[in-house]
Amino acid sequence: MTEPAVAQPAVITIQGLSKSYDSRTVLHGVNLEVPRGQLLGLIGPNGAGKTTLLRCLVGLVQRSGGSARLFAHDPATESLAIRRRTCYLPGETGIYHQMTGARFLKFALGFYPVHCRDLKERLLEQFELPLNKRVRSYSAGMKQKLALLATLVPDVDLYLLDEPDRGLDASVRYFLRDVLHSLKDKGKTIVLSSHHLSEVESLADRLEFLMQGRLVSEQRLLRARAQLRRQPRIRLRPGQSLPAGATMVRKELDGMLVVTTENDPMQWLRGIANDVIDSAEIGVDRLEDLYQLLLRDDLPLRDDGDEA
Repeated sequence: MTEPAVAQPAVITIQGLSKSYDSRTVLHGVNLEVPRGQLLGLIGPNGAGKTTLLRCLVGLVQRSGGSARLFAHDPATESLAIRRRTCYLPGETGIYHQMTGARFLKFALGFYPVHCRDLKERLLEQFELPLNKRVRSYSAGMKQKLALLATLVPDVDLYLLDEPDRGLDASVRYFLRDVLHSLKDKGKTIVLSSHHLSEVESLADRLEFLMQGRLVSEQRLLRARAQLRRQPRIRLRPGQSLPAGATMVRKELDGMLVVTTENDPMQWLRGIANDVIDSAEIGVDRLEDLYQLLLRDDLPLRDDGDEA
């Protein structure tokens, strides 16, 4: 008989968290729980509040309301206890430019007593950084690699990564994906914010959409997915125009047309002559499509469940 799965305790628990700067509210009553060992993908446009949320979790920004606990500690009053078990990679990488890469790495890693030495060797080999040179001579991509070294090498329980693939080429992003997979396999908890949707989708156990300082509700996501199922993706044969009964949503780079139909998409497709459409897709869940729809509809709320 198979034993029932045991629920993992929460590493992060957020209830009604809000943050305002003067008259501008950046986060609106965010509720979120991240269990141990989960890789959470945090998705949203620039200015949605992702960076502010992560900074609140490590005590770099004081929240205006609500509560937050990491390892049962409050970041507003116990940030040091949290940082002993957490590595945070900020979206805007701050590195002391007058230091050499080696000196900065020694300085940054000195805050953590336990390191993953095998991972450090893998990263050093892959990144090929000139550690004997001063950081001010580094390119943006090299600085990001150095910051990743300082963030991923410490053996901690939680990694908060804000745009870790910023400025990296494709081969390094693929390597980083493997590294994050290996950390997750070791039971580490990871919160990953990135604009590379395919990277997040391939890694995350769970996705949350943050828009205008609010998490998108499950009900809103269900409605968006239902709407997407009414949007076939079609490729027309040369010289053909869009068939009647469909409205263009957008044209993609590969030439596929995303359309919407008033009635059942399968019924609409069956009524089209065979020489009009070259290929079609219906009901394929694509993160990019879902994200674009949420951005267009601009209804990004979680109030645990209700939209404003």
